[in-house]
Order: sequence, then structure tokens, then C-alpha cells
Amino acid sequence: MPQKPILENFSIVKRKIEVCEYQSLRQTTGWGSIENDVVEKALDKDLFSVCVLESEQIVGMGRVIGDGAIYFYIQDVIVDPGYQNKGIGKLIMESIEDYLAKNSNNNSFIGLMAAEGATQFYEQFGYQKRPDDRPGMFKAIKK
Repeated sequence: MPQKPILENFSIVKRKIEVCEYQSLRQTTGWGSIENDVVEKALDKDLFSVCVLESEQIVGMGRVIGDGAIYFYIQDVIVDPGYQNKGIGKLIMESIEDYLAKNSNNNSFIGLMAAEGATQFYEQFGYQKRPDDRPGMFKAIKK
């Protein structure tokens, strides 16, 4: 039986994500390590960021990056695995969607890269897989 959301114990805060919070949530997902000064530089350029807290402990986050006019990218939607399936991801996305509704323009493009198995989660917010004849591409730099 699916677990019922327990949202009353959580607060959603629209604020800059701290480097230590970002690093902590990345570790819960097994994502690779990034140097703190690089993370700080990236977080300083966020268009929008949101945190979900239980007491003072961060348990989820989401960011929007881009040019703030035409292109917006949803980035780093992370919920600590110990807190998943409680509606926290939905809280994060609802906050992001509210920001995008107020700040995007006619014909703005909103993109994201979903983790394996997460496409249904994003589909509830209107996101679609790219068609086979319009594939996306990426490049990762390793130094």
C-alpha cells in the first residue's frame, strides 16, 4: 500500500541553497563530488531555488537555471531517499512551476533531464519526452 504524504512536518523555503546542503543532498543520491568553490559559483547564478526542510534539516531541493527570458532549465530536483514518496518532490515542482508561470514568456522553452524512472513524475506537470526525430544531446567535461 502506498505511503500517505506527510507534508505537515515540512516547510518549503524559496531561498538560495547553501553549498553544504547541495553537497549533502548530492551524496544521498550517489551523484559524484564537485568542488565547493565550483558549487558556490553555480548556485550564485540560479534564477530560482527552493528547499524543503524538516525542522532545520534540508530534505529536498530544486533549482531553475537559464537566461531568465527564453530558456529555463529545471536542475537538481533532489529528495533525500529517506524522504521520498511523501509528496516532497511534488512540493518542489509546484514551487518551480509557480515561478515559471510568473517569469516565463510566450514561447519560452523549459527543459529538464530526468533521472531514470522519473519521467512519469514530470509528466504530471506537463513535461514530455523529446520525440525520436528531435533527440537531445549533452557533453560532460572531465578534467
